[in-house]
Amino acid sequence: MTKIQFNHFITYTSAANIDDYLKEYAAQGFLPYEKTVRHDPGLRNGFIFFGPEYIEFCWVEDEALFAAADAEERLYRTALRPFGLGMIADDVQAVHDDWTARGYSVPEVWSKAPRDATPDTLPVWSFQDIPSELLPGVFCFALTYHTRPKDEVKQVKIAPNTIYAVSGVTFVAAEPEARATRWRNLLAPGEQVNQSGISFDVWIGSHRAMWMTPDAYEASYGLQWMPSSHPAGELALLHLLASDFSTAKMMIEQSGRRTFSISVRGEEELLIAPDARDGFTFIIRQQPVEMWLRERIARTGEKLKLAQD
Repeated sequence: MTKIQFNHFITYTSAANIDDYLKEYAAQGFLPYEKTVRHDPGLRNGFIFFGPEYIEFCWVEDEALFAAADAEERLYRTALRPFGLGMIADDVQAVHDDWTARGYSVPEVWSKAPRDATPDTLPVWSFQDIPSELLPGVFCFALTYHTRPKDEVKQVKIAPNTIYAVSGVTFVAAEPEARATRWRNLLAPGEQVNQSGISFDVWIGSHRAMWMTPDAYEASYGLQWMPSSHPAGELALLHLLASDFSTAKMMIEQSGRRTFSISVRGEEELLIAPDARDGFTFIIRQQPVEMWLRERIARTGEKLKLAQD
């Protein structure tokens, strides 16, 4: 079975300008990518990195081009909540071959370059689209980055607010055990689905994926779960790690972002309420980066090291 990892989490943003919006996140101590990337239909997207993973803001730069978007894409834009999950593999064609050998029906792999690339540009990404019946609740796909050597040592940068990784994802669904089992079967068939309190959890690569009911979500985090206008709206919460909780809390709160302190197993964690312009909700806990690095390498065999400033 080929290895696959959660890599990035996608939403639309209604921000007036993507560059200014990324600066707002930078003011909260987060780590924006210095470049934006153009995609169809008429998008110029921005990125915030959490160590090896990132979130992606889809921003409509060209309304005339976006007018050709299908109805589903327009719903994603209107909903302003996370809808997409990109998963990374060293060889996405090998992922395709593995899944079809196990009896799953998936489309053929396809490749592309950025929207504004010259005609002679080689493909930058290859994609495996994943039908929603295989991974319900979120629009999912797997990809390979052709610009990254397969034996590359990934540099883990710590943001100014000391956040350095995504440790897990919480999804909200009416039947959480069935969702967890369905995702486990495709992505991590050797792992166990465990009931942990009021959620059902499974390890997918280096991330703990958790599913809970709307009532359990509200009881756990004090936030009312709002049903989505589309079927890809079940991604509720990203769990982030910080090397210094006090620094993260100070920088985010000083920026004016709405936060709540909650106690999880006797330890303080910081819940960051969603910005209405993108819909991402985060929860932060403290963990030494060296501990996370050892645990992740042991679990995945990845080549990772801390970036030197």
